[in-house]
Amino acid sequence: MNYEAIKKGLETYDKQEVNIYISYLQKLENDKDKEGKLKNKWFPYFTEKQAIDLYEKVAIDELFIDGDTITIAFKGAVMVNYNYQAYKNKLLKIYPNTKFDIQNVYRGDTFSFKKESGKVMYTHEINDPFELQKEIIGTYCIIKNERGEFIETLNMDEIKKMRNVAKTQDIWNVWEGEMILKSVIKRACKRHFKDVVVNIEVIDNDNYDIDNVNIDSEIQEQIENCTTLEDLGIIYSGNKGKVNDEPAFLTMLTKRKLELKKELENDNS
Repeated sequence: MNYEAIKKGLETYDKQEVNIYISYLQKLENDKDKEGKLKNKWFPYFTEKQAIDLYEKVAIDELFIDGDTITIAFKGAVMVNYNYQAYKNKLLKIYPNTKFDIQNVYRGDTFSFKKESGKVMYTHEINDPFELQKEIIGTYCIIKNERGEFIETLNMDEIKKMRNVAKTQDIWNVWEGEMILKSVIKRACKRHFKDVVVNIEVIDNDNYDIDNVNIDSEIQEQIENCTTLEDLGIIYSGNKGKVNDEPAFLTMLTKRKLELKKELENDNS
């Protein structure tokens, strides 16, 4: 990767922010797993032009890819992933006085709210904030600024559907709570501030495939982790009903089958 070419292509942008982006790209390029192998095998095919284009798309919102609130992921193509803080940062640029409260609700908590004359009133009693194994039962996002007071909630059925359509299952596995918070503020912004986050939504929606809404994320992960055609065949045999009912499930199996065949050909060449 020619980082000087990227810097030159982004010379009209804030130098400090560009340098943070470059450092993040270098980390992606050199990051290794416990066995000393490169984690991001896709990176050598990631071009300088793609790196510049992604940065410029995000910069439309006066935000930048920092490797923290906004990251890069690969799932068939290089995609930009926003976390919930990125949505907050965008709203704050337009409405600096915005107040947020974004929380997950755990089993044992007591949560209630009401709206009265446009005002959001709510209570959230946390049962045990220090319990290690806490079960999330829902989430909420409250936003208050000069445009009004808004509340958005998601129950676990809705969250499950959102997770099913996400291409970033690896992030969900590690940071489930954070991804749930992102899901609720993403919904809140889309519903109440669509004009503000329209560009973010266009970019971030590449991380989702709505056709997979009825395919459990666990099964998706099992398919993705198959290393042999035999393993894939076992999943197929155990889910024949789903294959018939959900065309997307057969598409997912077929895609992984072709990937495994290609990997096998490369190993034998």
